[in-house]
Amino acid sequence: MMILHGASISPFVRKIMLALNYKGIRYELQPLNPFLEKELAHKRHPMGKVPVLEHNDTTIIDSTVIAHYLDDTYPVPPLYPGDAKQRAKIRWFEAYAATRVTSLLGGVLFYQKVLRDKMQNKPCDEEAVEQCLSHHLPNVLKYLEEQLPEQGYVGDHFSMAEISIWSIFRTGWMAGLRLQPHYPILHHYLQRIEQEPWIANIVSEEDHQLQSFYCEAMIWPNLHDDI
Repeated sequence: MMILHGASISPFVRKIMLALNYKGIRYELQPLNPFLEKELAHKRHPMGKVPVLEHNDTTIIDSTVIAHYLDDTYPVPPLYPGDAKQRAKIRWFEAYAATRVTSLLGGVLFYQKVLRDKMQNKPCDEEAVEQCLSHHLPNVLKYLEEQLPEQGYVGDHFSMAEISIWSIFRTGWMAGLRLQPHYPILHHYLQRIEQEPWIANIVSEEDHQLQSFYCEAMIWPNLHDDI
């Protein structure tokens, strides 16, 4: 059995949990909070990050590297299906979700509204949140609204693009981010993903464990001027 080290609240750990569930691979989640268990985290990962996957005598780090390892080891169903063109598109959306989208939804909204305010009882930097909502996030959401399909998925089949994008937007949702009615294509794209039964199961588990940390829906400042 595979062992996944990390905290399920992390979008990158959630991403690999979803990938494992999609492939039907049994695994054990070993809780590891890199903020509270820094020494142990650095023993698992040279940069003290999660997720870390153990499989037999092999340790794999970084969520994207783990995803490719899973495809190499258990190729069906593939996380990166299709021809070279489709796989390149899938990899791009995975990278975009892991970098630019995560820096805003995770690094600003979730960090300020959930981690600091609700979990650590520290003051939320409301100015940072307002700057994110007013000046940085609208361009990212507009890009996704224009690039994502109105029906179906990024490629011909469900892929790591869907897993990556949904996982980080789930983090944003916990922080109070709501997309309707401003970004209907992105909103319905995420809804289609969430209808997958193995994703709905994770939503149910998270709701049971984390509901007390969820934030009320945030009010968008002057959003209509940006789209």
